[in-house]
Amino acid sequence: MIDLSAIGDEYVISRLLDLTDDIRQLSPVEYSEENRYLPPSVTQFPGYIDFELTPHLIEPLECMDVRSPIREGCFMKGHQIGASTILESTQFYFSGHIKTVPIMYVTADRELAASRLELNFIPMFSQSGMNIFQTGDEGNTRKTGKTRERLQWIGGGYMVPFGAKNADKMRQFSIAVLVMDEVGAWTDLKDGDPVELLKDRTSGFEGVNKILIVSTPTIEGSCKMYKQFLRGDQRVYKFRCLDCGHPQEMRWSGTNKDTGKKYGFEWDYTSDGQLDESTVRYLCRNCGRPHLEDEKYKFITKENCFWDPTATAVGPNIRSWHAPSFISRIQPWYKHVYKWLSAVDAKSGRVKDTSAMQVFYNNVLGWPWRVEGGRVRFTSVSAHRRMFYRKSEIPNQEIEQHCITGVLFLTMTVDVHKAHLNVAIWGWTAGDGFGFNSWMIDYFQILDDSEVGFESIDAPGWAELADVIDNRSWTSDDGKEYRLIVSLIDSGYAESVVVDFCRQWDSGVWPIKGDNQTLTTKGIKSFNASKTKTGELLYVITVNHYKDRIAPVLRRT
Repeated sequence: MIDLSAIGDEYVISRLLDLTDDIRQLSPVEYSEENRYLPPSVTQFPGYIDFELTPHLIEPLECMDVRSPIREGCFMKGHQIGASTILESTQFYFSGHIKTVPIMYVTADRELAASRLELNFIPMFSQSGMNIFQTGDEGNTRKTGKTRERLQWIGGGYMVPFGAKNADKMRQFSIAVLVMDEVGAWTDLKDGDPVELLKDRTSGFEGVNKILIVSTPTIEGSCKMYKQFLRGDQRVYKFRCLDCGHPQEMRWSGTNKDTGKKYGFEWDYTSDGQLDESTVRYLCRNCGRPHLEDEKYKFITKENCFWDPTATAVGPNIRSWHAPSFISRIQPWYKHVYKWLSAVDAKSGRVKDTSAMQVFYNNVLGWPWRVEGGRVRFTSVSAHRRMFYRKSEIPNQEIEQHCITGVLFLTMTVDVHKAHLNVAIWGWTAGDGFGFNSWMIDYFQILDDSEVGFESIDAPGWAELADVIDNRSWTSDDGKEYRLIVSLIDSGYAESVVVDFCRQWDSGVWPIKGDNQTLTTKGIKSFNASKTKTGELLYVITVNHYKDRIAPVLRRT
């Protein structure tokens, strides 16, 4: 117990003079540089963090400042560019400096999120000598504010880790700061896009919320990260040439349309054909000046580089940044060249390994990989046609010379569009073993040029198709008459109409739907029975699987 009568006037006056109503506010970069210490065990550059080494991270991190009007930031990046610094320093800033707001950290699954807390976030504070964690249950001395489910700290703020697969369990949380990590490979949930579902968790803090998305992209078309990047202003990182001062985005290679000179990365080989690592250089887009690896510290700096928007964001206060690996001083350029050479033949310049090229695109260029398949040309398909084989005929006598049996039964497939139905009739013969061989017997279109078309069940063409199913027959050259035993109708377009149409039959007529997924080691079924939204039987077909099997056969000489 302090004896207040023993405290002199001078002491009281001095303490009162120390009081201030000035609250010091720091930006995320300032707060990190003053307080965040990196030990030798986590970096090759130990000491208090210095963003001079990674100037490309400054702007994205500063957008997380509570005083910044930016509400949503998307950082699409290559590997080994220091992007985890943005994630960690955002957490460091809000928990150590702001202290009062709830944060949610989300990555691919719950286990990864919890591991990130344990191995990265919690050690980050202890390494910097900061004891900030405190449980909200102050009466329980056994609680420390640190669990796998939640971090709590002095000031009342907290952070919860989640996996994207568990988005339905996040509905109870209202979050001010949302940090999403490696969203490129996230997949849709039954309720929709997990990224958009998670953003809704911040609606209770509208106007003061912060959303940060950091990820390497994956495959164009399915990549959640690229979709979010396109929402922003798509900023590129530019540096000024050390000679001419021309500001330019650093690209792997290109040709100046005005001068005809090449720019981008260039290198030499040793006498025995190996890459000469010391010769890797970047040629200026304007004057061709080579910038060598050991000059990075001169031109990749806060003063010489800047982010430049290239598009208009879908809404106010949304930014996005594209950061290829070679804009960073952390990783040497020759490592990127090795990745390029693993994918491309040095002499011809042609891609020799598409999987290696995808790695180069994603991890070095920081850009989504576009899967392109060569179209099977009509002439290639026609070359396989047997001369006895004619539309709407069943030449069993010829077929039996090539197959074990003649046609045993017929099926029909229908591709549905607004103005036409594409109808194919297939004959099936016994194949070797337990399989079947298919023969296209007939092909025709049913047209409807009305304004509604086949989006209405009342379209006359649906009645015409029903007549084909119930009454149409085909006769073979050996006198056998065939009717359809199974009809499969594409429901990818106008699903409810197709389902209504198929309901007319108790069996034998079913809706089908294509799925563009690629087969993986998880064992996606290529032909899978499912159900429509209203409970009817639906067959889902992994069309890419069948395309990949059929296309090489049709391309064969």
